[in-house]
Amino acid sequence: MNVRFVIEVNKTPQTVFRVSEQKSGDLNLHITSGGRDYAATTLYDLVAVNDDSVFENCDKHISVHTSPNSLSVNVVKRTQEFVDRVVDSCQVTTGIKQDNLFVPVLFRVCGDLSRSRYALDESCKDQLVTLGQYDPRQGQLRFMAVCSRRGTSFPKDKEHPSNLLEFQFSNFTLTVLWSYFNKPSHAHAIDFFLGTKKESGPKGTTH
Repeated sequence: MNVRFVIEVNKTPQTVFRVSEQKSGDLNLHITSGGRDYAATTLYDLVAVNDDSVFENCDKHISVHTSPNSLSVNVVKRTQEFVDRVVDSCQVTTGIKQDNLFVPVLFRVCGDLSRSRYALDESCKDQLVTLGQYDPRQGQLRFMAVCSRRGTSFPKDKEHPSNLLEFQFSNFTLTVLWSYFNKPSHAHAIDFFLGTKKESGPKGTTH
């Protein structure tokens, strides 16, 4: 099963991200191909960068694994494929199987989604799920994808409503929460991925 989350820009659906369910039940999350990457130690440096030469060509995806050999743990893995190397980061979590909670898979401040790399191919046969519409010249799209057990829905707060959409896969529920910020979109996106290390515990990273 392939599901593509889209948003309308100038009345045209553009890709936000795509989820591909594997035969194993694992989920693969992709943005689009042809991306580039730049890492920084502070949020300011991520937002303020204006030197195009610091970006490297990079395709990346995030995989959520069923991890059948464990009764309590799932692995969420980010794979970055550069021209000369592959860099992997992992989040090892008991949040889905053992604790029946919600595990953050990706938080993304989207860049300008009107760019051609986000356009849908004419041959696209994915199931399309829309997040609405926006104008990148006036707003920013921000979203978080979280994963839980199949059938476990993210709680809704009547006093603090938010844009929320869930999709059921064979083993997981993927929930997308999104909002708009009233400032023009940056040319580049900003991604946050939660990684874990045995010696230091949970660790947040920015990319």
